Amino acid sequence: MSLFSRIRQHSNRFTHSQERIVTYIKDHVHEVVTLPINELAERCQVGDATIIRFYRLLGYENYHTFRIAMAKELMEDNVPPIYEEVENSDLFPDVLRKVTASTIQGISDLDGQINPVAIQDITAHLRAASVIHVIGLGASGVVAQDVMHKLMRLGLRINAYTDSHLMTIAASIAKPDEVFLAISHSGETTDIVRTLKLAKERGCYTCAITSYLESSITRLVPAYLLTSTRDTKMRSDAMISRIVQLVVVDILYVMLALQIGEPASERVTQSRQALKQCRNVNR
Repeated sequence: MSLFSRIRQHSNRFTHSQERIVTYIKDHVHEVVTLPINELAERCQVGDATIIRFYRLLGYENYHTFRIAMAKELMEDNVPPIYEEVENSDLFPDVLRKVTASTIQGISDLDGQINPVAIQDITAHLRAASVIHVIGLGASGVVAQDVMHKLMRLGLRINAYTDSHLMTIAASIAKPDEVFLAISHSGETTDIVRTLKLAKERGCYTCAITSYLESSITRLVPAYLLTSTRDTKMRSDAMISRIVQLVVVDILYVMLALQIGEPASERVTQSRQALKQCRNVNR
């Protein structure tokens, strides 16, 4: 995973001092690659120890490997920004470019975020489940409904819950061969975490699509898929993450369809034919 992608992935864990480091890197990235650690610390108005904690949080063993990663990224023809702010003075072309760029970057980051072992584990359990329960609240509830819409067309038994009471009831009476898939941007929504704990107590397999590497949900479930994004002044990261989560849902759908094989194609065709009857054929 690239350095800038790692920064976006860990953005929820940065302290105020570490945020100053990110801001300085964003504005002076070509200079930072040549700076010794003490000079970078001085320019960011932090101590050397803060720089050390910062690059270790990102997964680099020492400052040398951190700078090598940055230099490697700068060698690319088009270096993506860490994130771009929409300013009050921006005109429509600027807004269009920055909003689409941040969304495209969020999708592009999936290359380094999606764990192939995790997706294989999740798809295997989804296929074997007697019932799949997808849970999500707020904007994540919209994604949960999309999961149900897609996986139902593959012939899987699936329910989507966007009400905390209903998901709690479902978890409290679940059987061990049922699966709970949580959709949560923050990974900290109390009702979602409680439902997953109840499901685990019932012996159910639990998994999640979430945005941050270190959260209550990632510490709770055995497998999860990351969709990390970065918020800006004008646009919440939850807005971007919802789009990226929908892409991950499509990946899950295609993986499952390929694994199920011909029966999946037949079921999708059957659902398409059934839905044609809902359309106005006179128009």
